[in-house]
Amino acid sequence: MLKKIIINIALVALVVAVLDFAIGKALRHYYFKETSGHHFRTTYSIDSTKADILIFGSSRANHHYVPEIFEDSLKMSFYNTGRDGNSILYTLAVFNAITKRYSPEIIILDLRVSELYYDADTYARLSCLLPYYNNHPEIHNVIELRGPYEKYKLISSIYPFNSTILAVIIGNMEINKSRNTDTDGYVPLYGQMDKNTKPGTSGTNTPVDSISVEALRYISEICTKNHIRLLIVHSPQYTIFKLKGTVDPLEQLTKENNITYLNYANDSLYLKNPGLFQDPSHLNDKGARIFSAQLAGLINSYNLIAADSVHAQPLN
Repeated sequence: MLKKIIINIALVALVVAVLDFAIGKALRHYYFKETSGHHFRTTYSIDSTKADILIFGSSRANHHYVPEIFEDSLKMSFYNTGRDGNSILYTLAVFNAITKRYSPEIIILDLRVSELYYDADTYARLSCLLPYYNNHPEIHNVIELRGPYEKYKLISSIYPFNSTILAVIIGNMEINKSRNTDTDGYVPLYGQMDKNTKPGTSGTNTPVDSISVEALRYISEICTKNHIRLLIVHSPQYTIFKLKGTVDPLEQLTKENNITYLNYANDSLYLKNPGLFQDPSHLNDKGARIFSAQLAGLINSYNLIAADSVHAQPLN
């Protein structure tokens, strides 16, 4: 009787393992078959881009930096690796994968100081990197920050795609190609805030996240080692940022490590023009083009590509 139970359990386990492998393999095939959308842009960033200039960051990176403006001004190729809803830890993983392949000339990291403060979602959202775990050991340490059992969960072939099944199906439909258009990773926004909208305020009360701070410090060290020019930019927002505390960890870290830091957080050019924004956190395409031209011009005028690091804040 016991032997029969053991055999039945073994058979069930075998069927589950076979189904897990087969379904996971199919999901992996169709995930990496996508040719547009955020899955494709992450895949292209990790596996393919060899652009001279790379933009890293979350949605503000993805929507604020217009490729052709930088390419025309700086005469260098450009790709935007930004992805909505992510953080410095996502940036670290993509950075590790890219710098394993080659060293870009310039990295522009769009970063708000609030991203260095603790937020549980920072770790949960690393799920978008799960499909890359098997083929990219250089990002294992980042993905495993999700929890102590992550490496064991990833034995399953289906697990990396649990939250993406519907998106993978849509991503393989023809309609998705026109719905998710981008230009070298840049995704324009076309909404516009009401002209009478007044800027609010933003800030954070949570403690500084030491892991996020160390991620930024590590990126800086690797850039220095590989002779990559690193610029950290707090791009415009339609809120007045007020730090709740006496020490700005981003200001402190960039000064200590001699990193160029360009802060447009409270720039009056943008705070006086709600029509340049889709929402308080994001420039629309018109605003992004103005900002991209301003930043590219500043990089040229200060010779930030080749000069020693400067700690600059544009004048309001």
